[in-house]
Amino acid sequence: MSRFVSQSLARTWARMLAVVALSLMAALFFSAPAAAQHKMNENDMELPVNDPKVVELGKEKFAQRCAFCHGGGGKGGKGPCLTCGKFPYSGNTNTNVYTTIAVGVTNRSMGGTMGAFGTTMSAEEIIAVVTYLRVEEKRRIAAGEVPDPYKE
Repeated sequence: MSRFVSQSLARTWARMLAVVALSLMAALFFSAPAAAQHKMNENDMELPVNDPKVVELGKEKFAQRCAFCHGGGGKGGKGPCLTCGKFPYSGNTNTNVYTTIAVGVTNRSMGGTMGAFGTTMSAEEIIAVVTYLRVEEKRRIAAGEVPDPYKE
């Protein structure tokens, strides 16, 4: 492996670890204890899904930064559906979705690439986008637009 490639890989891993650490700190800082929270398991980042200001910020940022590829409301387009109950690239935890948004997707074998938004969006904005996606996902499941992937 060339020196350039291994240095590039090391920088990518360092960025990913930094983003995960920042996301966990942001989750502790930004999650409001009084608001209802959403998390996929006990170790996952909590999202303030009942905070309308966070959801609205997420909706705005999604429309500005994500809808071009992922469609209006995250229903899919050039990029995959993000409100269908499953996140094919990152697994289904809030922390993994946050990390994917922050560091991007560079593995073409997964079906495509996505730029990193961690340098152009704040941790608060990324958390708001993930919160919006979870609220929209819940709404779509309740409306019968998509099957509930959490039921067996």
